[in-house]
Amino acid sequence: MTRETRKSLLIMLLCVIAVPILLFKGCTGLGKTIYTSMDCDRFNIDHIEMRTGIDIQQIERSYCRLSNDKREVSFQSLKDGASELAYAQKYFTWDGATFIASGSNPDTKWQASLDTVTNELYFKLNYIDGE
Repeated sequence: MTRETRKSLLIMLLCVIAVPILLFKGCTGLGKTIYTSMDCDRFNIDHIEMRTGIDIQQIERSYCRLSNDKREVSFQSLKDGASELAYAQKYFTWDGATFIASGSNPDTKWQASLDTVTNELYFKLNYIDGE
């Protein structure tokens, strides 16, 4: 094996190892950026989805307020009829007047509601430890 061949194989091996590592690190970094994002525009929906586990589709944002340890967001759901009911049953439980959901993880306590009369989807996230 010539020196040039060994050099070419080494470069290819380094590329095969380095590219997946860089791709993984980039995706991990993007996920962390979304998870810690603290504004109402960039990654707002993705941030809420990551924190609550509720998939948000077909909406228009109508309200968003941020403080150091809270985020309140209201969306107008564009779903209707059977698709809205299936969505509500997947993520929420019926509470007499609205569909509600709540939960927590080590970083966040959250509450969500879906009013099927007004089609308002509301989230309130309380950040633990002032994240």
